[in-house]
Amino acid sequence: MTSSRQASQVNHPERTDAARPLSADAAIELLLTAASCDRLSPPRSTVAAHRAAAVVRGAIRDLESLQAALTEALVASQDRLLAMKTIAKVDFQGVASDEAIGLLLGRALALTDASAVLLLQADTVVDAAGDASAVEVCAEVARQAIAQGPGELLRTVAGDSAIVGSLDVDITTGWHVAYFRPTDRPFVTTDIPLVEAINSALGVLLAFNETHRREQVAATVAREHELASVLAQSVITDAPPTSATLDIFARTEPASLAGGDFYVFGQTNEAIWFAVGDVAGKGLPAAILMTRAVTTCRATFLSHRGRSVIDAYAQLEDELFDHLDDAGLFVTLVMGFVCEGSGTVSLVNAGHSPVVHVHDGIASAVPASLPPTGIVRHRVPALSTFTLRGDDCLVMGSDGLVEQADPAEAMFGYDRFDALCQRTHALPASRIGDSVFDAVAEFAAGTPASDDSTLVVVKHRGTAS
Repeated sequence: MTSSRQASQVNHPERTDAARPLSADAAIELLLTAASCDRLSPPRSTVAAHRAAAVVRGAIRDLESLQAALTEALVASQDRLLAMKTIAKVDFQGVASDEAIGLLLGRALALTDASAVLLLQADTVVDAAGDASAVEVCAEVARQAIAQGPGELLRTVAGDSAIVGSLDVDITTGWHVAYFRPTDRPFVTTDIPLVEAINSALGVLLAFNETHRREQVAATVAREHELASVLAQSVITDAPPTSATLDIFARTEPASLAGGDFYVFGQTNEAIWFAVGDVAGKGLPAAILMTRAVTTCRATFLSHRGRSVIDAYAQLEDELFDHLDDAGLFVTLVMGFVCEGSGTVSLVNAGHSPVVHVHDGIASAVPASLPPTGIVRHRVPALSTFTLRGDDCLVMGSDGLVEQADPAEAMFGYDRFDALCQRTHALPASRIGDSVFDAVAEFAAGTPASDDSTLVVVKHRGTAS
């Protein structure tokens, strides 16, 4: 038998907490209770049943919405998977080629059911697939969309009948893709994943193309530099001139394919002319100016048989200054001659080092008497003269030797160079030269050379051991 409190609750359902939400199970239970209770008056029974039914219908709608969302997500996921599988089947054996781009655009046309697909760089159509007659019209729509939002990754335009997006790959900055459909078949949300997958593939392919292009350019430049280096180095005399009284060593090692160091000899009137120089800078520009300097030195030697080193230097400066000034470069240079009979040396030093004269077993630097060639014009240099006797020697190097670094970034240095010349001065010129290169290489301990290395050693042959 029902208690008075229970009867009150059943007979007066409107007194329950109407703001309290009901679960679907509670609503169904309430509906069943209302339908089976013979004490409820028909109107109140109907109200309770309708309320419960509304809650149940709402719960069902929520479930249906959730099911639709899950279905849409599943379809989108399947679209992405299908797109990637389809793109993966494209034969990219011709990767890094325009053909591969065209092939992918054609596949994009079919996958998106588009009437035209355009690939643009900035506002220029690079490639297109689809209706050729509509390309210009489509291109103008794409250009307007790009101008309005050049950095947007993806957006629909023209009443959703077009999708325009930029390719988010650093190496392909400025590239955009535009997809077009007729106005009666606009793009919808489910098309976006497919377009994103295609754009991703296009971005990767364009990145490959750009990398390949840069590698080709770099290879071409490297080859041109290599050829230029071969030509430049070929102007340097392979071996010093032969002499009955003088012992001469000469060697140069460029740090890169094209170097700026040089040495050059000339033989006139029982004297051997020499020049050792270093064009400021590295690479091809330095090598080109080096070849001009070598050619000018040879011409100067031939035209100055009267042994005027100062006049010879003035002529060389006149020939080189304008070229150096135009290029913004300069040349350090030591230039002179040594008499084959007496061993007398006359030279001019234009900012070059190291230049070392070892006399009576003591090494001393031959100082520069004017700035490097190409900096200040028409300066009259001071002439350095001395005679090679006994075990004396003249050693002319380049800064690549004294500035060679070891793994701890310490430099070989001038003191070590002078001491090495002093220690080996009694040896033949070739052995002095080899000792210097060997000592520098041992000091470097595998550290790459940062500059060219050149060395010329002159001794009087009659006293060489």
